Amino acid sequence: MKRIKVLFSTALIFGLLSSCIENRICCEVVISQEFNVTLKDSEGNNLLNPETTGAINLSNSRLFLLENGEPKLYKLDGGGILDNPYGISPTGMDGDMKARVQFQYFGNQKVLEGIIKWNETLADTLTFTFNSAENPAFLTKISEKDKTLWDIEIDQEYPIFVTLNH
Repeated sequence: MKRIKVLFSTALIFGLLSSCIENRICCEVVISQEFNVTLKDSEGNNLLNPETTGAINLSNSRLFLLENGEPKLYKLDGGGILDNPYGISPTGMDGDMKARVQFQYFGNQKVLEGIIKWNETLADTLTFTFNSAENPAFLTKISEKDKTLWDIEIDQEYPIFVTLNH
């Protein structure tokens, strides 16, 4: 009886592993790139605070990822880990309103450009650098126009915070 249990357990484990390898669904690591943004006007006011003049309504904000030089709207269809399917959601941290930018990246580029379109007139173009050009890819640097906003080599703390000024 003991031999049958061992044989059955071994067959079950082997069957689960081989189906996982075949389908690559249950074995695939899902990586979410996530960072938090403080958006300030020229006077240092938080544009994500609804009480600020000219405040941004994040429900209308969208994330675009550039593919072959063309901006493609980021949209997560059907389930997933995002609070907002367009990659941007409000979050309150340290008594301050921020935007959480979160996206899943399965591509093979080491450097990827993204555009956060806050509203019809305000947008930021960011460059995302990953640890490698292979999956899973982990975010290691965020920059804007050659200015580093966050770099894992300098600031290894999580969650990631960046400030964008307008």
